[in-house]
Amino acid sequence: MNSVDEFWGTAMARVPLLSERELDVFQLLAKGASNRTIATQLAITERTAKAHVAQILAKLGVESRLQAGIAGFAWQIVTRAGI
Repeated sequence: MNSVDEFWGTAMARVPLLSERELDVFQLLAKGASNRTIATQLAITERTAKAHVAQILAKLGVESRLQAGIAGFAWQIVTRAGI
């Protein structure tokens, strides 16, 4: 396994650390949603959405919302496939 595989494997393994609300935000990140869109869809403030995104980045050990979104997209595929 190379370092890239390890990076994504580690990020995916940390998804269960997310709270229920963070999972809601994580799923919207997977769809490329902005903080404003996340806030609107979840009936929270934009500041709260931004805080959730920051927590997700920290918990998953990723550096950007793009990486979090990619992990979220992959996670959805894996969970739908029952892998």
